[in-house]
Amino acid sequence: MLLNLEHPVVASRCPLLAAEKAPDFLPQVCMPVPRNSAWVPLELDLLHYTNNDGQIREAELIVAMHNLVDEGDRLHDQIEWSAPVIEYDSWLNRRLAIAVRGLGDIVSKRDADPGSLDVLRDMEQLAQWVCETVHQRSRSLAAGSNWCPALDKAGALVLEKGRSTRWRRRWRKAVQSVAVRHRNLTTMSPWDVFPRGKPADLRYADLLPLLRFADSLSFQCDASIRRWNANEFNSFRERVSAIARTGRGAGLVAEQV
Repeated sequence: MLLNLEHPVVASRCPLLAAEKAPDFLPQVCMPVPRNSAWVPLELDLLHYTNNDGQIREAELIVAMHNLVDEGDRLHDQIEWSAPVIEYDSWLNRRLAIAVRGLGDIVSKRDADPGSLDVLRDMEQLAQWVCETVHQRSRSLAAGSNWCPALDKAGALVLEKGRSTRWRRRWRKAVQSVAVRHRNLTTMSPWDVFPRGKPADLRYADLLPLLRFADSLSFQCDASIRRWNANEFNSFRERVSAIARTGRGAGLVAEQV
């Protein structure tokens, strides 16, 4: 279910790659995307990696996350893209759309209060860890100058403005320290803060800050809002829009490098 957000963007956790406007909508990933962009859709259902009490089986989840990134990377080289311009974007950016799902389900399985600040903090730690683990896998695949060519293109633009040897050294050092194999990696849906297959309980909307850890917003919906009135829907949409405007992914990394 779309929320008609204004000026959607997709971000990168690599601070050397700018966020991009996303004027098109790609049904395969159920999200706004840049024009003529190539995406490999994948799903990470966190609920599958929980115990009976809702706690995460971390070692199993780490293996699953690494496998997803590796699979997406292989698929970029195997898919027959529909147009040369899209095939070029696949080569240039190697975009993955790993849908992080099950956030609301985990809170429900833990029988936790979705309006609790402590619960929000616990889930923020989980969401941040998941997105960072995926990012680090992409970083490891980029080792040895195997990063996405978009970084070289960005570097060429920078060096046009500063042709000195010092600028070149600085750029090379920056790339070596933050390079990624994939420009985009994770996506989250606002509807995934609700337990799936149930009427959407607005208390779970307090989990919306989790969205800021993903590179982009998708809109896959498995929650029913038939009981909501117009004011409740508009309030939810405004909260999602506010989070979207604050920026995601790249800003979190940029503060650390």
